[in-house]
Amino acid sequence: MEVLCGPRWHGTTGGGEDDWHSGRPQKKLRTLKSHASILQPVTKVVRSPLDSLGLLAEGLAYGSDGNRLSGHEQERQLELLRLQVATTCEEWQAAAEQLDEIEGGNEWKDRDESDEYDVELVRARLERLEKAKANHDLADMRFQVRTALTRDLGGMGNMKLYKHSRIGTKTLIEEYIDTVMETIDIVTASAGLDTRGVYEEMKLARQSFGRSALLLSGGGTLGMNHIGVVKALFDAGLLPRIISGASAGSIVCAVLCTKTDAELPEVLVEFCRGELDVFEKDGEPHSIFGRVTRFFTKGAIYDVDNLTRVMKNLLGNMTFMEAYNRTQRILNICVSSAGLYEMPRLLNYITAPHVMIWSAVAASCSVPGIFAAAQLEVKDPKTGATGQWTDDATKWIDGSVDNDLPMTRLAEIFNVNHFIVSQVNPHVVPFLDKHDELVPEAVPGLRPDHRWIHTMANLAKGEALHRMHVLAELGFFPTAMSKLRSVLGQRYAGDITIIPEMSYAQVPHILTNPTPEFMEQALSNGERATWPKLSRIRNHLAIELRLDSAVRSLLSRVAFSPSQADLR
Repeated sequence: MEVLCGPRWHGTTGGGEDDWHSGRPQKKLRTLKSHASILQPVTKVVRSPLDSLGLLAEGLAYGSDGNRLSGHEQERQLELLRLQVATTCEEWQAAAEQLDEIEGGNEWKDRDESDEYDVELVRARLERLEKAKANHDLADMRFQVRTALTRDLGGMGNMKLYKHSRIGTKTLIEEYIDTVMETIDIVTASAGLDTRGVYEEMKLARQSFGRSALLLSGGGTLGMNHIGVVKALFDAGLLPRIISGASAGSIVCAVLCTKTDAELPEVLVEFCRGELDVFEKDGEPHSIFGRVTRFFTKGAIYDVDNLTRVMKNLLGNMTFMEAYNRTQRILNICVSSAGLYEMPRLLNYITAPHVMIWSAVAASCSVPGIFAAAQLEVKDPKTGATGQWTDDATKWIDGSVDNDLPMTRLAEIFNVNHFIVSQVNPHVVPFLDKHDELVPEAVPGLRPDHRWIHTMANLAKGEALHRMHVLAELGFFPTAMSKLRSVLGQRYAGDITIIPEMSYAQVPHILTNPTPEFMEQALSNGERATWPKLSRIRNHLAIELRLDSAVRSLLSRVAFSPSQADLR
């Protein structure tokens, strides 16, 4: 059985791959429309799902037309229900594995042939690695690690390869990834007297392979769904070290990047129960009249002091550099200029080392009209004195306005070429192409969706962007039109995009303080949205994480080698 949801590997900060033991999670199938009438009322009734499934078997024995289903189809419906009501990754995995067996996904994985990737290229690279291992040819293994590794070898990162089964992809691809990781381990362990040489080669291999980043979008209170995404990746040992957040996403990534691995499990749970009264103090709600009055007198509906108070309580006066030194995670927070001509900024330990994180989060969450624009605060690393980041009166607003997902800057600064995005912006999600559905031939009864709706929505968005550009050029509210065009015209999806389930009944409440009940539901939604993506994430990140682990291991050996000791 493939192990996808095992305990975390504590060997390195930010996750690793040893805890996977060849496990690979896969993409989620949304509830089959033809059986929605069966599953929807059933799932509302079930309160202890796994204890109650036996009582529901008879109810699942009949199709929507009233005819009794075959034993094979009854078993499939039962596993679909298990999948839908799973409360842990292990439960979800067990149901997904059974469905892959029932629906033929395992047979598809065992057949190497496919026109969705270059079978011969992947097989040839695998055979060469296996030959080098069998012959103990360390020179050839070092050469291949240094020159031949790529994330998308022969198109094996093709999204379509994850639409034929619920867990994993072609066995050949997974065997290649496992063999590469074993080869890296052998080269690292066999460095011997040439530790420095192997260290330099591994650094170059990592640089050539590229790095991954997790990007958390804005979305008001809906941004709390990111907590579940982070928890699922952390538990699986697949949390990238480079993490970026804008607006509400900056709150989650700031908490994540200021806590160590040992602290995170408790923090992620307690975060849902802590004080998050960022809009209004608990017990002191403003009336509609009070909010309108504040808007016309202060330019914002809510007092930004509430937001800064909560952030200071969560983060203290820790700076970006201090957070990096403490956790080795690279925190990035996007902020936009309140003016028209200042460029948006990506704040991290390189570009803004002494900026206090709470002030960056407050600025990134300052949605125009909701919170007043904020200034960034810095702390002197020697004296601890605080002050403004810039001498002028520059103020900053919501990072999502200009740069919700700062992919270009992350690529420039940190060599990131693979982006995992958690997207919850309510004005964005309807326009995103949902890649999760299995291909129709992979599941009996599944029909192609109507993509014309998605196409028409994108055409409407393109027309709106054009009209806003024309209005800005004609001088009609140029600043507002430019900011609005920036919001609608950005790229909002990544190489892997996780979209937690949301109800549009929640949208009117995205600017209200989250309740503990909402936070717990958001945590669950984020986790459930991530479980089907773990297979693809693992296959895309496994080699990168193993290279990163090798570099850190070799660095420690080089630092404490006799030659280095003599120099100290």
